[in-house]
Parts: sequence; C-alpha cells; structure tokens
Amino acid sequence: MCLVKFIRDIQVKLEAIPTLGAIVYNAIIKRILSKPEVRIAQNIVQRIDSGILIDVGSGTGFLSIEIAKRAPELKIFGIDLSIKMVEIASGNASGFNNVKFKLANAIDFPFGDNTVDLIVSTGSFHHWGTPIKVFNECYRVLKPNREAWIYDGCYNPPNEEVLKLKRIYGGFRYPIVSQIQKLHGFKWEEYNTKIKSLLERSKFQKHFQMILTDGWMKIILKK
Repeated sequence: MCLVKFIRDIQVKLEAIPTLGAIVYNAIIKRILSKPEVRIAQNIVQRIDSGILIDVGSGTGFLSIEIAKRAPELKIFGIDLSIKMVEIASGNASGFNNVKFKLANAIDFPFGDNTVDLIVSTGSFHHWGTPIKVFNECYRVLKPNREAWIYDGCYNPPNEEVLKLKRIYGGFRYPIVSQIQKLHGFKWEEYNTKIKSLLERSKFQKHFQMILTDGWMKIILKK
C-alpha cells in the first residue's frame, strides 16, 4: 500500500483530528492556506449576510471567523469532531459574538429541518466516513432553494490550473500546497467518477455542480 493511500485511509478512520494534528493544522492554515480561505469568506458574504450558516469541519475556526468579521448579522456555527479543534477555535474567536463552535457530528446536525441558510465545508470532505449521510443531513437542515458549498483538495488537475496555483502561491509554496492537496483531497478523476456517483445517490440527486477553483474542488449542492 502506498504512503498516500495509507494516510488517506487513516484520515477517514480517524474522522476527528487528534490534538497534535489540530495544533499543526492551526499553524498551516495561518501560514499557507489563509489566502484561499479568505477568498471563500469573501464569496460567502457576497451571497449571504444574515441568517444561519454552518461550517462543517470548522477546524481551528479560521474560515468561520473571517466570515464573522465581514457579516456581523450572520449567525455562524462551526462544528467539528475534534475536542482540541473546538477548543482552539473558541479561543481564536474571542471577541466575536456571532460565531460559536460546537463538538458535533456532521451526520447528526444539532439543527432543525429547513432552518439553515448556507452550509460550507473546507478540507473536511476527505475525512467523512459516510459522505452520503452527511450530504443527506445537509439536505435536511437547509431551507428550500438554499445551498451547501463543499470544498476539498483536488490533485492531478489540468495543466492550466497548475499554472494558476503557481501564480497564486509562488514557486516556493506551491510544492507544499501540492502535497497538501495530495494528502487532503481527491484526484481530479475521482471527482468525476466516485464523488459524482455518491452525490447522485444522495437526496440532492442531480442538483449539484463541481467547479475547480484555487486548487479546491467546489461542490455546490442545491436543495
């Protein structure tokens, strides 16, 4: 078994990132992945500035807090399976009243049916042990005509996307980002086969779209 496959299999089995991993992740987000997360936050507040937003696999809270800064009327709930992640995120969010972090499982959201205005997830999809259950739970809590935006790494993308990433991150950081994508995401081909099949078997059925952007595959699910 190759090392990459072994690590990815472990990530699925251990859906909650352990304490040391949470500390390392916090440093990586701040130093390497902050640019795309800031752009995602900006895109979100252009779409929605009030209501309820769930950040699935919120990690140490970077994205949730960036959204909270830009949309004070939006109620943001970050959920994560890792106690340490929730602890770090809550500390990072000190001073923000519109964002809260909860220890919760994405297959059982602590929200009622048809109550949520937007769901976002960045870099947690590859950890999900039962993705169809998570998709169906997103469907349950979303209000009609609302969306979930699921972002995860995409490696082996078309050459034009590689050139874009090199311009964004520079020659020094791009090799690091490329390795992060390999360990924390799916191949370009997998999105168009395995992931597409999972989505079609969920309650969203064919109401989804996949867009490659900034090294992420953005999956848009519409209820």
